[in-house]
Amino acid sequence: MNDSAAKTSERLEQEAVAWHVRLTSGDISTVERARFEAWRKQSPAHDHSYRQIENLWRMMDAPVIADRQRRRKPGKTAKPAHSLRWSVGLAVAASLLLTATLGMFPDYLREPWADYSTHIGERTSIRLEDGSVAHLNTDTAFDVSWRDNERRVVLFRGEAEFEVAHDSSRPFRVQAGNTVTEALGTRFIVRYDDSAGAVTLLEGKVRTEQTKKQGTFITLHPGQRATFDAQSLSGVLAADVSAAEAWRRGRLIMNFVTLKQVVAEINRYHRGQVTLLGDTLADKEINVAIDLNNIDVWLDTLKDTLPIKIRRVGPFVFLQS
Repeated sequence: MNDSAAKTSERLEQEAVAWHVRLTSGDISTVERARFEAWRKQSPAHDHSYRQIENLWRMMDAPVIADRQRRRKPGKTAKPAHSLRWSVGLAVAASLLLTATLGMFPDYLREPWADYSTHIGERTSIRLEDGSVAHLNTDTAFDVSWRDNERRVVLFRGEAEFEVAHDSSRPFRVQAGNTVTEALGTRFIVRYDDSAGAVTLLEGKVRTEQTKKQGTFITLHPGQRATFDAQSLSGVLAADVSAAEAWRRGRLIMNFVTLKQVVAEINRYHRGQVTLLGDTLADKEINVAIDLNNIDVWLDTLKDTLPIKIRRVGPFVFLQS
């Protein structure tokens, strides 16, 4: 599909979303319905776009309404189904339309003044002022500061591997939230997402501590890792070093994990959100080795190994179990 055809397809999908929201609102006039029928008959592509949205809505409608009913407080009157569909429809339409514009690029809006950053799906390497090398994974941002007695990286989000240049007079420290990792001449990875993260040691030795809890620290040796959140720091854990740094080779390797975990990880690299509909296969344990430059190819072949359907709506990919 060329760029012109892709833009036309995206425009029709957005129009189809808007029409479907109006049709399911319970408040559409005869004139508007006639206009919709005229729009739909303009071409087979118009009709196909609408049927795609209609099919997607059928998949989403029942689970959404059921979830709303489960969340409803006792004694509270339930909204009519058409009212729920209308409110949810507006949210879906807004999400789709926003994603097609600014929402498709949230990484452009976060930490725009960071010293170094990558966008979703981008990976790069940079040489820092002190001679250290930082390899940035997808959607990563950090600041650096050089002082007479310290070299400090503040990781705002994402994942980076650091190859630290030796300087005994200035320790190299990476801060992620409330956790600081100090390198002792080493190569290590720090990942930080939504106030939680992990430190994986590849070579040398590091000391990781919680800034809010003085004296709470652990020392890692090659092949070990530690996880952390805003309040705590785990003990020493064994690390699969090959899988941990596979992204440096353009690969995503995950062993003995659930399909929903794989989908969550893919979404770090894939600008169009991948959503798993239904929970039949969500907890199925799988092993994957994915080429990060060809995620869509892997998604398309997933149906060859699992009883799953792949549906695409604009930038979105839906996996239906």
